[in-house]
Amino acid sequence: MAPPPAAPAAARRATAAPQPRPSTRRPPLRVFEPEPRRSSRRGLSRRGHVWVGVALVVASLLAVVVADAMVAQGQVRLASIQSKIDGQLATQKAAQSDVAQLAAPARLVGQAIAQGLAAPAQVVDLPQVPLNVPLPVPDTSPLPVAAKPATTPAAGTAATTTHTAPTTSSPAKPAVASTPTTVPAAR
Repeated sequence: MAPPPAAPAAARRATAAPQPRPSTRRPPLRVFEPEPRRSSRRGLSRRGHVWVGVALVVASLLAVVVADAMVAQGQVRLASIQSKIDGQLATQKAAQSDVAQLAAPARLVGQAIAQGLAAPAQVVDLPQVPLNVPLPVPDTSPLPVAAKPATTPAAGTAATTTHTAPTTSSPAKPAVASTPTTVPAAR
């Protein structure tokens, strides 16, 4: 192969040579001085942040003091209410004691004797009846009038009379006491 001609190589070099750069002019240098307003604004904003922080601290301390005062007032109110409750409980216990003394069996017997009542000659305890068993219908027919035996009171003692009623026994009906009673039917 033959070497390439020299003319095209020179043309290539001429096109590859650096082109001169256009000259760029720099602006003249100057000293930078910040504007006075901007510097004072920065100082005010820092001072403002400090004042806001101080205000928040003072407000939070004030809120703590107010809350503490409210708690103290609540404790005083609670103590006064508790003392009133204690007084009312003492009054209630005294009233319960009075009721218990008024309902004492010995006192009731004394009042009954003073009003002319007498103790029964015989006390009959009724048998226990289960509540889940229905009771038979009681006999509510009037009892025959029995003659009252005459008794003479002894000196210094109260007169006592004995009332007896005839009782009937049948497998279907229980014995009837001297006074008729009504028993509510089971639901």
